[in-house]
Amino acid sequence: MTMQLTDLEGMSAAERRDLLALLLDAGVEPDVSDLKFELLGPLTVKHRGVDFAPSAPKRRALLATLLFNANRPVPSSVLCREIWGEQLPRSAHATLQTYVFSLRTLFRTRLGLSPEYVSQELLYTHMGGYTLRVEPGQLDLDEFEELVAAGTVALQDGDYARAADTLRRSLCLWRGPVVEEEHQWGTYLRGQLARLAERRCYAQVLRIEADLCLGRHHQLISELACLAVERPLDETVQALFMIALYRSGRKSAALDTYLRFRHVMMDELGIGPSARIQALQLALLSADPVLDDRNLTSDMLLDLLTITAPGRR
Repeated sequence: MTMQLTDLEGMSAAERRDLLALLLDAGVEPDVSDLKFELLGPLTVKHRGVDFAPSAPKRRALLATLLFNANRPVPSSVLCREIWGEQLPRSAHATLQTYVFSLRTLFRTRLGLSPEYVSQELLYTHMGGYTLRVEPGQLDLDEFEELVAAGTVALQDGDYARAADTLRRSLCLWRGPVVEEEHQWGTYLRGQLARLAERRCYAQVLRIEADLCLGRHHQLISELACLAVERPLDETVQALFMIALYRSGRKSAALDTYLRFRHVMMDELGIGPSARIQALQLALLSADPVLDDRNLTSDMLLDLLTITAPGRR
């Protein structure tokens, strides 16, 4: 059983605390469904559309670390290292407790919750550290991962329309990069940012795969041109760009893209393109009809071209 927080409006702070304490003792939880945590962009904590995330960098780092580990205990030692690095001040653990108290106070005052509810149900001490409880639908990162997983399955099943729509919705959750946080965050959080950047690119590439199979090659050219510059050593991106160019009637541009990719590989890594990309070049040169088969994803197409390439038949 839950109670809407709007039921507390008009009460004094003391009355809200007393009522919430009684409800908690009776097993009635406040409804915090309007509480939203957002990590896909600048860190925000919203209630009824209003952001009340802390502004102090160390408190933001604390909150972000807890959110990336939502519903899991985070040891105090991990939190301290993320906030202060390896050179911890003597007062680190005591100061951490102060930061946790300030977060609890923020939740309590902005959401109208009792101190007992916040410290026992929302942000609680657990196993030598702290756990931030997040309900389904409250964290955008969870929604993003669920949509990416569903889009991946749809693409594998050949349902390209559903895959494109699902992956597009996952990408729409992003509100921008998290660049303003990066110089303030420690090793763990910077690692999480790198992981998220790769997951975002993965979702984008899968969405492009689905759109390409739906015959949207003309619309993809500009997006793929940007990606090809941003990720010059990414074989999948380069292959998608070549296929989209070819299907748009730009065979020479597709071959030029192969040559640029080959030069970058040689200059940066000292090796040439893989056998898969070399097979794609041969198919482009011969205008192989299989290049227009929209039932094949780029992986399927490259595998087929590699098997049937001259010298392997």
